[in-house]
Amino acid sequence: MALAGPALPTSSPDRAAGPAPSSAKAPVAAWYALAVLIGTTLFAFVDRQILNLVAPMLQKELGLSDVQLGMLHGLTFVLFASVASYPIGWLSDRYGRRIILAGCIMLWSASTALCAFQTSFTGLFIANAGIAIGEAALTPIVFSMIPDLFPERQRNTANFTFFAATLLGAAAGFGLGGVLLDWLASHHQTLPAALADMSGWRVALLLAAAPGPAFVLLLATIRIRPALTSAAADTHMEPELTRFLPFMKQHWRTFACIYGLIAAYGFALNSAFTWLPIAIPRVFGTASSTVGMELGGTVALATIAALLLPPVGARLLRGDDATKSLRLARIFLTAAIVPTPLLLVATTPWHVYASAGLQCMFGVATAALMPGILQQIAPAQLRSRLLSLLGIFSAISTGLAPVLVGALSSLLSETRGIFIAIVIVALPGWLLAALIVSAAKRPFVATMASIKNEETEQ
Repeated sequence: MALAGPALPTSSPDRAAGPAPSSAKAPVAAWYALAVLIGTTLFAFVDRQILNLVAPMLQKELGLSDVQLGMLHGLTFVLFASVASYPIGWLSDRYGRRIILAGCIMLWSASTALCAFQTSFTGLFIANAGIAIGEAALTPIVFSMIPDLFPERQRNTANFTFFAATLLGAAAGFGLGGVLLDWLASHHQTLPAALADMSGWRVALLLAAAPGPAFVLLLATIRIRPALTSAAADTHMEPELTRFLPFMKQHWRTFACIYGLIAAYGFALNSAFTWLPIAIPRVFGTASSTVGMELGGTVALATIAALLLPPVGARLLRGDDATKSLRLARIFLTAAIVPTPLLLVATTPWHVYASAGLQCMFGVATAALMPGILQQIAPAQLRSRLLSLLGIFSAISTGLAPVLVGALSSLLSETRGIFIAIVIVALPGWLLAALIVSAAKRPFVATMASIKNEETEQ
């Protein structure tokens, strides 16, 4: 999520329409706009996941090591996305969100196509950097556009709809990527000569990148209505709540627990789901297209279940409502520990899918709780900055976990060494996350009480 930036100037292209009254219903155009943004997000996931699905073919042709693959799928994204997210967010606020998002779409789709022409690790690394920079802006810009599209009473619905779509998008990206590879396997030689003479993985990347201009045109049809802002919030907050560093210093234990928790379960999730599309073909000889469709279906079902777990758990769990989300997270993280070692004894791909599906379900259910947990302990004037750190710590685990698994896999000579490497990284991640969330309750309650006292005194 982008950091708080300057207000949009009146000349911004996204401020042509007047603000919607807070009591009004969102027009059909707003839901159309949300559908376009969700479609754009799905396109981004396909471009990202196709790189994972073609990795075995790419690795064989270019002679890449597991460490290099881990760097391509992890390090490039964490490094360049983390560096680019705030500047691109600032540009979107300053010059218009649609314009910057359109530029980002063209950047990541062009970079995906550029990957198809690379013959070395260095070239792939540079092209992947372009994908990372382009996709870094997607979620921050969309969440900043939603208040411009929906009145206050419907924003939560819009936010949750987009959140659910982004979760399902990861599964859909695997599934659609698998469908593309399956289609290409039977139609490759029927393509024009320039494409028929290329390796299948190169053609797949070109086809995955092709819809980029169409999404730019769809984006141009969205009408943005700037949201009402509250000037009062800028002038009536206590200084210690409006200044970022003093607030973080006062409540460092709370945020060390929360952000440490996010990084820990991120290591567990990313170690599995970055490498399983590569591990399953390597260990079982399953076609990448089949893995894409089967793993995509598994992740989709697990994600749907994960979206249901928090509301159902909240109804069943008794006790203090203020700490209910933390207690639910502890239950989910503890449960995620159990299926992780099953990768070591898996004898079929479906054993792997079962283990991965359960980890995904409990991990995503925990992730769904995190924005709300941070909102409970974030003063209004610090909320964007505190929530933006969620993305940064998630990016750290996204980047480092695949590299660590790749390094360990390279040291293990046996065929199933990649499963062993995944478990070595994932299992401590789940264990550490469960321990941290258990330790977070006391400082979390203290921070909530401090914020409530400050608000009462105003």
